[in-house]
Amino acid sequence: MATFHRQKIYRLTIYAMLTAIIIIMTFTPLGYITTPALAITLIHLPVIIAAVTLGIPGGISMGLVWGVTCLIKAVAAPPSPIEGIIFRNPLVAVLPRVLAGFLAGLIFWALSRNGKDVKTAFAAGASALGGALTNTVVTLTMLYALYHAEIGLGELAHFSGLAKFIGAAFAVNAPLEIAAAVLLAVPVSVAVKKAMKRA
Repeated sequence: MATFHRQKIYRLTIYAMLTAIIIIMTFTPLGYITTPALAITLIHLPVIIAAVTLGIPGGISMGLVWGVTCLIKAVAAPPSPIEGIIFRNPLVAVLPRVLAGFLAGLIFWALSRNGKDVKTAFAAGASALGGALTNTVVTLTMLYALYHAEIGLGELAHFSGLAKFIGAAFAVNAPLEIAAAVLLAVPVSVAVKKAMKRA
């Protein structure tokens, strides 16, 4: 009973810490690597860590926190006019983040359930890959589906249209965000999983 109680407190502590990290990363420069044309997000890292350490519910919950904070930022303090428009839509701001957390948790669960002989690091790496890719693909898909005819690109007009902008974003964002997820989120997730077993 004492062990279960410790585990519950440990999990709640992880939820609280990751929530705080997502909020801080969303509203400060810590959550992004900014270039003149694109912003590479790092906020998917705590979502993936949650998905690996807390399971599918953790991934969904932290994805929802990320999406809601993204939406709030777009309303209250958008980094640019275009982001203030597109990320006010929950289908762009919230849905991709929730799906990323869900899929990351699902992949880790599928690879590690029933005592499968799969190393935690491999399962976490696959989870990170799936979560990061889902966020990028779904976000850009929703952008194109909802705004391809409505949004002018301003300084990015030399991309000659939103389709090319999305293509460029995918070519740059996806590899860097996946690399960050695998290189940073995986070792942290593995360490936290080990600590949870000892708790």
